[in-house]
Amino acid sequence: MRKRGSYFFVLDAMIGGAIFLVTVIIIISSQLNTPDKRQSYLLANDVMYLLSTTKIIDFRNPYISTLANDGNITDYEQSLFLQISEFYYTNRTELAKNLTKAVLETVILEQYGVSYSIGDEIIYNRFMDRFNNSRMALTSRKLSFLIINETTYFGPDVAELKIWI
Repeated sequence: MRKRGSYFFVLDAMIGGAIFLVTVIIIISSQLNTPDKRQSYLLANDVMYLLSTTKIIDFRNPYISTLANDGNITDYEQSLFLQISEFYYTNRTELAKNLTKAVLETVILEQYGVSYSIGDEIIYNRFMDRFNNSRMALTSRKLSFLIINETTYFGPDVAELKIWI
């Protein structure tokens, strides 16, 4: 009879240990798979920095090549940000939308929603319907303006990039 009690005690201890081990493994694995929040917070600023510093000639994209071949882009040394602003201010909003779409879909993963606007006009948005239900929304803003021939000025307006998860 005495050996029977020790068997139950050992069996109970093994089951408790297994449950504890499974719980620890689940907790550790869930913490390892979470994205780095600091990296996510920097995403909007990094994308806006990319737009404002990358020259058109340095960004390889078939749509940009098409725009250049059609004569819509004349200064290959200006940044993507300035080219989008130029299309917007010269009332070629469809070109601004398509250029923004080509660039942002290249650099931002599909699971993120994104919106780019100048002033009150939304140039491009992806998954705008998910914005209100998002877990986290990031914003980066930059002043946008355009000078043509040193006599004609457009802006300044606020260019805003929103990214949400």
